[in-house]
Amino acid sequence: MPSNLPPPLFAATTTSARHINSLLKCCGFDSKACIQITSDGLRVTVEDCNVMQAHAFIDKALFNSYTFNLPSPSPSSSSPDPGESHEEEEPILFAVSLTALLECLQIFGAEAGRDKWGSGGGGTMAGGVFDQQVLRIGGSCKFEYEAVGSPLVITLDDAGVITTCTLSTWAPTLVDDIPIIRDSLTLKIIMKSTWLFDAITELSSTSVEKLQILASPSAPYFSLSASGPLGSTVVEFANDRSLLETFVVPETVQYRYRFGLIKHAVKAMAVSSKVSIRGDRRGTLSLQFMVEQDGGAPSFIDFRFLAYAADSSDEE
Repeated sequence: MPSNLPPPLFAATTTSARHINSLLKCCGFDSKACIQITSDGLRVTVEDCNVMQAHAFIDKALFNSYTFNLPSPSPSSSSPDPGESHEEEEPILFAVSLTALLECLQIFGAEAGRDKWGSGGGGTMAGGVFDQQVLRIGGSCKFEYEAVGSPLVITLDDAGVITTCTLSTWAPTLVDDIPIIRDSLTLKIIMKSTWLFDAITELSSTSVEKLQILASPSAPYFSLSASGPLGSTVVEFANDRSLLETFVVPETVQYRYRFGLIKHAVKAMAVSSKVSIRGDRRGTLSLQFMVEQDGGAPSFIDFRFLAYAADSSDEE
């Protein structure tokens, strides 16, 4: 390759492709994703109808090598002021088919995990989802994004068998992040993800359309109730450290959300160890999941939801 060719905007190699694949699966409720690349890592964003977003954060520490080169300024851009600070880097942004990306990573995941199933004939893996042996089975995965508008090229090398996937990219439709106002939080609860997963699973047993979250400094403290044409169900949590690791609720609040949107987070509930539940005065809800891996720093997936308007009717 001629030496005068510019280096790719992004190139990274990892042996933790299965972990990255599992993180992305948690956001696989839509076929498209927006990928933002910075010097610190990747942020993958998936949204639903502008009222719900999921952000998966893939830290650069998950990669064995990580190269990020700032895009060159366009000729039409104004010249920077000599005294202007250059501390803020411009991220690389593009949209990609999340469905195709997951299928590509699954090629590696299926091969790497084939021998990890228990020999007893059941459907139980001989180790956790993010067990280090499962994560780092021989083989590597390389991501490369050459230039703005270029395809995302993923090269999988498994014991000398090389598979290359070339995924088309396009300019994303920019949508503002759903903000949560940190200085006006009305609730902050940290608990084991499995408790939330069990509650949502129980509420799903009936045909429900809306989820109501109620938090109070006194009993019932924290409750989830779901209603639908066949009736309603309520799950209550006591303010006990064995259930709620952190419980900060200054006053009673309750908000309602589309249950179908909340269910988008079920995969993250299933693979994470803890969840931080936060809400602000406008009813914006954040479910931030901590996904641990053996021998490495945890990863995070943040779901944001807009609440029903306070005066909305049940016939919405």
